[in-house]
Amino acid sequence: MYTKKELAYAADIIRRIARENHVSEAQVRADMLTAMTIGRANKDPLIQAQWAEFHFAGAEPTVEEFILWTAEKIKQPVIRH
Repeated sequence: MYTKKELAYAADIIRRIARENHVSEAQVRADMLTAMTIGRANKDPLIQAQWAEFHFAGAEPTVEEFILWTAEKIKQPVIRH
């Protein structure tokens, strides 16, 4: 799905977030995984439709994949219904 270079870039983002917030990379990852879990559990059909568009390499998305996917979503225009 994503290239090694893209995943390395996302890992660097995690390191920068940790450094800027004076926490460990493990803490950043844990917090992001918690947010991802909560988001994926949201029963709203519109939210579920967004998650259904997320294609990742393994059984569960990695934090790096989530960062890259989210960045892609931000670049897309918002369509209001």
